[in-house]
Amino acid sequence: MESWLLRRAVFILFIALIPFSCAIHYPVVAGRVAGPLSWFGFFMFVLSLAFAFYVHSMFPRSHKRPGDFERLLTDGPYRYVRHPFYAAFIVMGFGVALWCLSIPGLIAYTLMLPLWEKVAKIEERELLNYWGDRYREFMEVRGRFFPRRISK
Repeated sequence: MESWLLRRAVFILFIALIPFSCAIHYPVVAGRVAGPLSWFGFFMFVLSLAFAFYVHSMFPRSHKRPGDFERLLTDGPYRYVRHPFYAAFIVMGFGVALWCLSIPGLIAYTLMLPLWEKVAKIEERELLNYWGDRYREFMEVRGRFFPRRISK
């Protein structure tokens, strides 16, 4: 399966979970923590959405396959991670759930983590086939979704 097909399905599921997260609030999160937690989630959502737009602006108009890119992206947020766009959506999902104070939303977005992992692994196989050793070296020094510490 090409990664863009699975990626599209995962994004559709992600979007579908937004109203689910905002509509279902059981058990109810209330009290003094509810307001700050909701605001924290809102800011997580807004910042990760802005970050996703920034990362997406680095992509060519058509970007279904590695060959659509003129070069391997290694600058900007790619200096730190291999999949900053997916990382933004992972954080965004938890931001939506916190913003809406939805424990079922937190569970749903947690259950989506293996899907993001699957998309990234399929995409990495395609990137390795296309970019070869250059991408393999890139993988050795960058975390998949979040920066990792490299010991020297």
